[in-house]
Amino acid sequence: MRVVESQWWIIELPEEWEADQDEDTILISDEDGVGEIAITTLEKESGLVDETELQDYMNDVVEQFGPAELAQVAELDGYYIAYKEDGDAVREWYLRYDNLLVLITYSCDDDNAGMDDGAVNEILETLFIKVEEPEE
Repeated sequence: MRVVESQWWIIELPEEWEADQDEDTILISDEDGVGEIAITTLEKESGLVDETELQDYMNDVVEQFGPAELAQVAELDGYYIAYKEDGDAVREWYLRYDNLLVLITYSCDDDNAGMDDGAVNEILETLFIKVEEPEE
């Protein structure tokens, strides 16, 4: 297993997956190019990310594709929604942890829908939030 690390979290990748960074997003893809995971982390300057803020980020997707279901990924909680759009199968997670909002999208061609679901779920379960130690 290889490790990908951002300022806020660490995630483990199987050998056949690789990661690149594109501005504020970490892009993770498998070697056969079936699909891609995009992880974007937003940090709130003060206070915790609340339910209203989480709902605001997913509002457009829910309006267009229907309700999201409650989800937990590692230490984060929030919502999950799956839908099809423009020939792609898309899975999205809107998650929070303290002052972090973590947006995760997995997309692939509709013909490959479901092919990487197990691998994607296993990768996401390794997500570990880095907790800053209080200064003494």
